[in-house]
This record gives sequence, C-alpha cells and structure tokens, in this order.
Amino acid sequence: MRIYNTFTKRLEELKVGEEVRMYVCGITAYDYSHIGHARSSVFFDTVRRYLEYIGHKVIYVQNFTDVDDKIVRRAESESKTQKEVSEKFIREYLKDMAELNVKNALHPTVSENIDSIIEAIKKLIEKGNAYQVDGDVYFHVPSFEKYGELSGMDIEELNRHRVEPDPRKKDIKDFALWKAAKDEDYRAKAVFESPWGEGRPGWHIECSVLAMKYLGIPFDIHGGGKDLIFPHHENERAQTFALTGIEPVRYWMHNDFVMVEGEKMSKSLGNIVRIRDVLDEYSGEILRYFLISSHYRSALNYSQKMMKNAEKSYISLLNTLELIDMEMAARRVFDDEKNEIRISVDDYVKEYENAMEDDFNVPRALSVLHDMARNINKALNEGKGTLEELECIFSGFLKLCNILGIFTGYERTPVPDREILELIRMREEARRSRDFEKADSIRNKVEEKGFILIDTPRGTRWKRK
Repeated sequence: MRIYNTFTKRLEELKVGEEVRMYVCGITAYDYSHIGHARSSVFFDTVRRYLEYIGHKVIYVQNFTDVDDKIVRRAESESKTQKEVSEKFIREYLKDMAELNVKNALHPTVSENIDSIIEAIKKLIEKGNAYQVDGDVYFHVPSFEKYGELSGMDIEELNRHRVEPDPRKKDIKDFALWKAAKDEDYRAKAVFESPWGEGRPGWHIECSVLAMKYLGIPFDIHGGGKDLIFPHHENERAQTFALTGIEPVRYWMHNDFVMVEGEKMSKSLGNIVRIRDVLDEYSGEILRYFLISSHYRSALNYSQKMMKNAEKSYISLLNTLELIDMEMAARRVFDDEKNEIRISVDDYVKEYENAMEDDFNVPRALSVLHDMARNINKALNEGKGTLEELECIFSGFLKLCNILGIFTGYERTPVPDREILELIRMREEARRSRDFEKADSIRNKVEEKGFILIDTPRGTRWKRK
C-alpha cells in the first residue's frame, strides 16, 4: 500500500505492524461543526475501516480541544463557562459523527490532561527549548534546528508567520506553550494552576502530549486537514521531537479543503456550511458519500448540484443491493434455479483493493462498485444467477460498501409469512386476469403489513416498507 507522506512530500510504502496507531486532530469545541470537519473525520474513518479490513488492529485517537481562546470568547458572549460551551459542542459533534457512520474513537480532552501538559512544558524548559515570561511560557523555535521541515517553509517564510505577536518573545517565531490567565479566563472558569501561575495551555502542546500519552512515540499515522500543516503540526512535531529526541510520526496525512461554490469556506464570506444543515436535507450516508467522492488530496466543491449527484449515485448502489437481496428472498420461496451468472467477485475485490492501496483512491474504488453494480443489474434483468452465486455477490458487494461506511446498517429482505405470500400469489393471478382493481387492493393490504411490492419481468418481488 502506498500513501502520500506530507513530511517527505512523496508517495511511500506504508510499513506498519499488526497494530496501527493513529492520531487525528479533533475539533476546537466552540461552535457547531462544519463540512470541512466532516471531510477530515469521514476520510480518516475510511482509512481506519480499510486498515481493519486488511487485518490490522487500529488504535484511533482523536482529541477534543476544550480549552481555547475561541471557547473563552464564546463563553463570555453567552455568560457561560468554558466547560459548558465545550461540552455542548462536543456532544453535538458526536451526534453529527453518528449520523455520518464515523466509528467511535478514543477522545481525550485537554482539561482532563492538564497535569501531563504541565509536566511536558516543565521538561521543555529544563531542556532549554522553552522559557517563561511573566507567567507565559514560549517554545523557542531556534532551539529546534529541524523546524520547518514538515511544512517545507524556508526561514524567510517562517519569519512572515507571526502567529502570536509579542515583544517579549526571544524570536518572532516562538509560540505559546502556556498562557497566563486573563480576566475573561477567570469569568469563563478556564484557569488552571501551574508552576508559572494560573493560566491555560497553548493549542499546540495539547496534541503533542495527548498523542504521546495515548499512543506512545513514534506512532504510525497522524492525520488532519491541510490547514493544520502550519503552524499546528509543525509546532506539534517540534515540541514532541524536542521532548523525546525521536521523530514522532512515521506518516503525516492531510486532506484538502472543502470549497463552497468554488470558494473556500470562511466566516468573513458567510459561507460556512454546518453538518447538521446538510443533514436536514440529506441522510448522513449520502453526505458521507459526497465527502469521499473526491480524492482526499484534492479540493472538494460543495454545491446543491454536487449533493444531488452524490444522492443519485448513492441510491443507484443501494438499488443494486436491494435488487440482489429481493431476488434471493424470492428464490428462497419459489426455489427457481437460474443459469449461472458470470460475475467474478474476486476480480472486483482486487480492483477495489488496488484503488484503496494507491493512496486511498476512494473515487476509483467507488467507480469499481458502480461498474460491479451495472453488471449485477444486467445479469439479474436477464434472469441469471443461482441462489448460491447471489449470496456470494451480495455479501461481497455489501462488504466493499461497508468499508466506505455506507449501508453499514442494511437490513436483509425477509421471506414473508404464509399469509403475505398467499396475498402475493393472489395478486399475481389478479394481474394475469387483468383485474387491476383487485391487484391494487391486495398491494395496499400487503403494504399495511409492512412490505412494498415491486413488479419485475421475473415476477413479483418485495422489500420492507
């Protein structure tokens, strides 16, 4: 399997053991999550699902930043505490992820790990990588000579990125590890004791500490959005390397942005699209399909047209799954043996795996599924396929869909009880006699009992209502 490593700027063979340790940056919990957050979470969930499919045990950690400037500002504006704000938006994020079929992860929070963060900062000061100024603590960037290697920025570019201007810094690139408490922090109850006085952690040190604590160093995959490469991941790498003397991550992976009608999402443009706003109109699985429909290292353009296209493509796969399932249910009743179907599930599985193992080319994997669906539909319309073959095709098709996080809760079409089967038989007789009024009446009775009848050239089929 080859993946693109942001650190080396090239495709590399993924070399991991039986257990894969994976860290993905989570949300800063101050507002409802948007589809940019969803793209990252869904993509890395798909990476996890595929790694599990090929036999790995994945230890998956995604932090929640529940102590931050933005959270404090929101708490101030709503006369709430930092805890009240962050807990609300963590809950809402988890609701959104459940709708999107994102699997559960380990979700450590910053506030639960303050002691570990303080210990890491103390060690950085002892090693000469950090210094204290009036209750603030800064990481001294020139003390880490490898700074800039992840983002690929040269010294002039780095000097132009003054993330937190402060004349007390030894170097303009230095960044905060600990922030002395301000009045708003006290009002929001976002204040913790430390050797440097009351305050709270800086953003970047949080992920260094949580990754080390829950995964150890080095770990296999660090994921996140492209916007996190600098400064967040650059700073995270510098801190962790300075603390341990070890390159902390084997493979850095970053997904590209979600655009809205061709423009980058931003509050200034007023085009932020919240996950739940999309879920008001589309199912979570349709949104998930849309989010994986473009290669993760390419920008994804959100629009109503693109969502409608995703819905249409998703439904076409679902229709094929239901078609095979309905056919099998009917065969169990009618025991009608058919000609063999010439579809090699193994060939499709191989094509699909080749796509996924080429830097997680999900769009190509989806193309394989749609090609498989077209051939299945054609064969079934021609009345081909033994029950044993259909079972094999159904299970193979469903498994490949499930890896992408779609149709994970699919319920099989049951064989109805004798009463309903007799109604179906009577309806077919009515249709043959052209007594369509009676046929419609029977259809309504069957629907009341929880089944929808579907007329095909092969006879009546059914599915759950």
